[in-house]
Amino acid sequence: MVFWEASCSDGCKKSNQLKKERTKNMKKSSKIIIVIIAVLLALTAVLAIVHFSSREQIPEGALLVSCGDEKEYVDLKSLDTVPVQGTVVNGKGEESEIDTQGVSLADVIEKAGFDPDNAAAVKVTADDEFSAELTGGEVNEAGKAYLVCEDDGSMRLVVFGDSNAKRNVRNVVSVDITVK
Repeated sequence: MVFWEASCSDGCKKSNQLKKERTKNMKKSSKIIIVIIAVLLALTAVLAIVHFSSREQIPEGALLVSCGDEKEYVDLKSLDTVPVQGTVVNGKGEESEIDTQGVSLADVIEKAGFDPDNAAAVKVTADDEFSAELTGGEVNEAGKAYLVCEDDGSMRLVVFGDSNAKRNVRNVVSVDITVK
């Protein structure tokens, strides 16, 4: 019986030592994971600061229109709006009616001093950098692409005739023209 107690005692001591080592290793692993997460969060914060500080600040109530190296700001209040009416379709196939005031994208480009007929493509970008691209033909097609006024004073791109309103850009801040 003494032999059994001695071997059980030795086995229990070894088992307890293994448990202590596993607990120590788990604590060490947890600390490493926490440090890695903290470093990733700090890196994300630094990159966000660099990104937002390098973005061009657009004056309140203005729209940046650029073509190559040329840039012009268009005062949104200076745009002559017209009634904009039509139907757009979302990704679920649901239709919604548009009945508001707006300005054709071609008129915005012209107001900035550029010729919309020379546009091969036009990229419309929101304040969160979501963007949509239109062809020059779409921009110049009557009744196709508008910047419409939102209730909060911002502008939204509406492209009529799309089977899915993926090019519905809200809070538009810039229009970039690529020439032919």
